[in-house]
Order: sequence, then structure tokens, then C-alpha cells
Amino acid sequence: MLVSKEHHNQYAIGIDIGGTKILTALVDRSGSIIHQVEFPTMPETGSDDVIRRIHEAVRILIDRIPELGRLLGIGVISAGVIDSEKMSIVYSANLGWEDVEIGAILEKSFQVPVMLGNDANLAALAEYVWGTNKEIKDLIYITISTGIGAGIVSGGQLVKGVSDSAGEFGHISVDSMGPKCGCGNYGCLENYCSGTAIANIANTKLPLRSSGVWTSKDVFDAAKDGNNDAIEIIRLAGFHLGNAIITLIHLFNPSQIIMGGGVMSGESMLLQEAQKIIDERCLPDMRKQLIIRRTKLGKQIGVLGAAGLFFMNDAIS
Repeated sequence: MLVSKEHHNQYAIGIDIGGTKILTALVDRSGSIIHQVEFPTMPETGSDDVIRRIHEAVRILIDRIPELGRLLGIGVISAGVIDSEKMSIVYSANLGWEDVEIGAILEKSFQVPVMLGNDANLAALAEYVWGTNKEIKDLIYITISTGIGAGIVSGGQLVKGVSDSAGEFGHISVDSMGPKCGCGNYGCLENYCSGTAIANIANTKLPLRSSGVWTSKDVFDAAKDGNNDAIEIIRLAGFHLGNAIITLIHLFNPSQIIMGGGVMSGESMLLQEAQKIIDERCLPDMRKQLIIRRTKLGKQIGVLGAAGLFFMNDAIS
């Protein structure tokens, strides 16, 4: 990517707040991570202590900005309910936080703009800004992990919805007569093909393992070894995932669908099963124009997305 001289020394800081660890990174306009700091979240210590340690990490990163460099702002990514206008984490089960105005706190401390977003949305933004160099204007990022989410970029703009809640892909109902989900809906996709769901289904249908309960990784490993019951669990998960993805394709007509998350990054069998259904059932013209691939941005996709909030709409030449 060619960067104009006036933009050459611009940087942003991304903060990815997870339930177990927090990754902070100084990112330049090309998407290169100049320096990063990772530390355990320890949410049990309370929000004030977590934010204090985030402050320390941000100060370290600011000291790494090259001479004459300019910090455009700080982006924060977190799972849960985000209020981007109030710069607040409204609710995060992983953190045990309610109405924590982290954006206002950071903005006051460092005197730079702060923006917030949820994990799937900002992962989609990272793919748009750096995964495709803004050349693909219509893409969807899907994360398959403990839960399931999606981020949607349409016409070069992130689709956020009226309350920053767009992309709750895991709560599309794939079986209206299915079990009740924690969200209140019935037959949600997340109950069939998330990592949690695959493990739960295995522990219900398969004999207990000698070493303990099944994990989703155990199921994939057993399927690779030819365990027919494990293969059937993954086949059914892929069937539901593929049909749900078709809904997204028919609604948004994207050029690319990018898969990420702990389950999808480690295993190909689930994606292969989903693609079979997509190939069979998707409108042919839409399928012909679509590329389905895994993310190439790795575990840093969160901080890249958070920093990308400050590079999304600027012209790059």
C-alpha cells in the first residue's frame, strides 16, 4: 500500500479487551504493528484496576511513537453491548462490567479521540482496511468461537444498526422449533455450531471420554480419526452454518465472506461442510461472484480493527 507523505507518520492505538487477556498495540497506517503489550485481564480485580493497567500499556505505546509521529486516537474493542456514542461498555458478561465509560476515561487521560466497537464489527473493519486494502467494498466477517457473530461492511461502510448491535449472526433462528436460547429466541445458530454447542452436543450424544468431557477440539480430532459419530456432529453443524450464511449472502450480496474465530481458524472440516450447502443452495449468480476464505490477520485482528476506526474513511494514495 502506498501512503502519501502527509499521512506517513500517523498512528493509532488499538485495545482488545478479552475476558482472559488484553492486547494493546500501536499500529501505523499500513497496518503494521509497531509495538504491542499483552497482559492478563483479571476482571475479578474490578474495572478500576483493569483500566489502570490499560493506562500503563497505552503510556508504553505512546513512548514508542517515532519522532514527529502523530497519534490519531485510541480504539477499543470488546465483546458485549457497546454504546459507541457514550463510549461505554454497557454490559460485558466476560468482564462483569456494566456501564463502564472507558472511552471517556481514556479520552480525558490522553487528550486524543477514543472510539469503541464490538469484536465482530471491528474484525470486519480490519479486513476491509487492511485485509483487502479497501478494494473490497462489500464483505462479511464471521467469527465461530465460544459464540458466533458477524461484522458487515456494505458499500465501504460498517453496518452498525441503531444501537450498534447489527451482526448478531449467532442468534438467527435456524430451527423455530429448536431449544430456547439464552437470548430468548428458539433454535439459534449459536446452539448448533459454536464451539460451545459442538462440545455440548458431543457430551450429550457420545460416550464420555476416559480423560473427561468432550471439547470441540476433541470432536474435530475424533472426526479426523474417522469417528462416524463425531463426523455426523460436524456435518450437521456445517449444514446449519451453511444455510445461515446463505441468508447473509442473499441479504447483502457480498464479494467476500471471511471466517475467523477459535473454531474456524483451527479446523477446516466445518467450513467444508458449510460450503457444500452454500454451493448447493445459494442463488447461483451470487455464489459465482463470492469468495469464501479464512482471515489472514491472525490473533491481532481485534487490535487492528480497533485501530482501523481511525483509518477507515481517509483516502489513501
